[in-house]
Amino acid sequence: MQAKKQQSQHLYGIDGLKGIGACIVAFAWHYQHFKPQNGSPFYDLITFSYKYGWCMVELFFMLSGFGMMIGYGDRIISSKINFKEFISKRIKKLYPIFLFGTVLTIILEIIHLNYTDKTFIYGNFNLQHLFMNLLFIQDGYIGIEWSLDSPSWCISICFFCYILFYFILYKLKDETKAYYAFGALSIVGLAVIASKINMPLINILIGRGVACFSIGVVLSCIYKNRSKFRSQKLGYMCLFVAAASYVIIRFYPKYTGNFQMTFILGMAPAIVLCTVLLPWVNKCLGLLPLRYLGQISIGIYLLHFPVQCFLRDVELIRDVPFNYSGRKMWLLYVVLVIVSASIYRFLIQKWYEKMVCDCFKLKKK
Repeated sequence: MQAKKQQSQHLYGIDGLKGIGACIVAFAWHYQHFKPQNGSPFYDLITFSYKYGWCMVELFFMLSGFGMMIGYGDRIISSKINFKEFISKRIKKLYPIFLFGTVLTIILEIIHLNYTDKTFIYGNFNLQHLFMNLLFIQDGYIGIEWSLDSPSWCISICFFCYILFYFILYKLKDETKAYYAFGALSIVGLAVIASKINMPLINILIGRGVACFSIGVVLSCIYKNRSKFRSQKLGYMCLFVAAASYVIIRFYPKYTGNFQMTFILGMAPAIVLCTVLLPWVNKCLGLLPLRYLGQISIGIYLLHFPVQCFLRDVELIRDVPFNYSGRKMWLLYVVLVIVSASIYRFLIQKWYEKMVCDCFKLKKK
């Protein structure tokens, strides 16, 4: 009972991390889609988020691998869940909201096209890319061509990692061997990133997903075996690594090296481990507001671009430019995204997911 309680508490901290990561991508990194005329609002306060917010996708992949191993590892190894059940659960969780965001984006982009004869940010507004999106192969599988609700690319690659995850565990039937396999796979992913190869199924997007997801699986090994060593000491070491890395990246960038590799190999794993190994860090990240953001994080991530399209359409219809450098405009955007994600979660999700699951004859659970 105590072990289950401890695990539950740690997962609240992971929820908080997901919420923070989604907000950094939506409210800082992608806010630059608006091209603020006089600089980005609150830039001095969240400089790191504006410059390096894209790296939160790496953190998402890592948290996903960590969560999958904690939640499904033993069940797959012991054949308590088959592939159909596993993949149905993943489709049910990801596809409905992905489809919702894609449809919204199409409608709003059509309005934008009517006024400007071009899409808001991402091109490739055609049937080919619509079909690729609907099949969950929009980016990384055939090529890298941003289209429609483009931030959803990482969700489709997560799906690829889930399939890989299941078959590795199913074939090996051994947790220790699986950790070695994912350790090797993380190196392969990092090699693909470093090589900058751009081929179908072998490119930087797939490399990012595979490398970080695999590292997340390996981190779950440390978490599961935390009682066998001085876990709090390691937690404080990781906290120091994360904090020191931030200071160096923020104030002494010339000593950073390749930021992406620095983040994947050191900073992100340190953030995850100090969260799950230090109770007070977990408690802070598991505070109700952050936990709430974690619960709606997938909505924040997949619906923030449609909200941006909506604001841009309103701007075109009114024929009065918005001041995207203004703090009030930024706060309005933040509120709209959070409200949109909350409405989906609490008013739309239940009946809409049931409808989508019924269409595809997926068991709702």
